[in-house]
Amino acid sequence: MSWGKSIRLSRILGSTGRSVVLPVDHGAYMGPIKGIESIWNILEIAIKSGVDSILVNKGVLKLYAEKIAKSSRKVGIVLRVSGMLAGGKEFETLVSSVEEAVVLGADGVAFTVYVGGDDYNEAIRLFGILVDESDYWGIPVIGEFIPSSRIGIALESVKLSARIGAELGADVIKTVFVDPFREVVSTCPVPILIAGGEKMDTLKVLKMVRRAMDEGASGVCIGRNVFQHKNPERVLKAIIEIVRRDAEFDKAIEVLRGDQGEL
Repeated sequence: MSWGKSIRLSRILGSTGRSVVLPVDHGAYMGPIKGIESIWNILEIAIKSGVDSILVNKGVLKLYAEKIAKSSRKVGIVLRVSGMLAGGKEFETLVSSVEEAVVLGADGVAFTVYVGGDDYNEAIRLFGILVDESDYWGIPVIGEFIPSSRIGIALESVKLSARIGAELGADVIKTVFVDPFREVVSTCPVPILIAGGEKMDTLKVLKMVRRAMDEGASGVCIGRNVFQHKNPERVLKAIIEIVRRDAEFDKAIEVLRGDQGEL
């Protein structure tokens, strides 16, 4: 790994290698969904709450680069370079480049592949190009390798997806949580961040995070289950308590409740 890539990867994963990444890239494929109507509002909450990194599209990064730069806390920036329309084909194409990521000051790039999905051969061809360019520029690649609907969300398909992503050159894998997750981790040679998926009960989210960390995950990349909560700041702090401070579930609940004692 190059010197530059090592430095940038440490900004994404944090000094401990246990990372909380907040993705707010949903607008480019789902539109202004609940919680990200005002992008800067959630970005500011994330930065102040202490996330390691944010995952954004290039339009958002261009709009708020100055505010991010002037924030009291520094945060890693991952640029989403793939895109699609939600509900369409299980295929994402390139919408940006590694060179643009460098120009915009990003620390890493993210690309999604639906393993076994539509136009799969084209998806991994594009991912291969991205990895080669990223190696040249010293930019880490977060490969979001998700089992397609054709192979389904199950232990073996998640193991398959994570391993393919690593074999194709991803520096970090983002994928879905399945039980037992240790089997996914043990067969994937690069760090894994778990995705959050659709909005669900917050207690279930925290239990999932705790289990994932217990079984070897390197962190989380959770969006809707943070910014669609009535108090995103408290959810983030509870997740950070687990991921970075190795807090037990009960302690995370205390953090989530806050001074008012409400979930």
